[in-house]
Amino acid sequence: MCLSERRQSFSQLVKELKSDIRNPMYEGSFARKLFLVPGFKYTFHHRICFYMRGVWWLRPLCCLHLIYLSHLRIKYGIEMSSRFHIPERLSIAHFGGIVFYPESCGKNVLVRQGVTVGNNGKSMKGPSIGNNVSFGAHSMALGDITIGDNTVIAAGAVVTKDVPSGATVAGVPAKVISRSGL
Repeated sequence: MCLSERRQSFSQLVKELKSDIRNPMYEGSFARKLFLVPGFKYTFHHRICFYMRGVWWLRPLCCLHLIYLSHLRIKYGIEMSSRFHIPERLSIAHFGGIVFYPESCGKNVLVRQGVTVGNNGKSMKGPSIGNNVSFGAHSMALGDITIGDNTVIAAGAVVTKDVPSGATVAGVPAKVISRSGL
């Protein structure tokens, strides 16, 4: 479950940060990634803030970190709930116009610029995203839907219905155009 109030152990935080550092999507040294790659910078600070929410004596610092996350949200145009537990190897390829509020999210998800994932106004739940999902630029996934493993959502697609595993979807509204997946 991605939206949670559960506590995260420090060892789990370190494991996820190491996974982000080794992510081939982000090239260069740790310092280069942290200072020059907006997607990595945002996920790095978001993970730390999520960890701090679960440790009672770090909550005052978490408030400062939430202010910093708000600054990054405005600066880079990436918006996620502070209660969202970012799964391993969530990659933000390009920054700008990203609104990401899934109900649950698997590993190895690639998000490009302009992606919107969230509720559709009728259902207050967002999509459940599987493992190895790639969102094209300016695509949308809206409502209480399930996006299967190994799927590709093409640029500009608007997904409002369930997507089977291994599918490629495109269009408005999105339709399955291939079953070969990633």
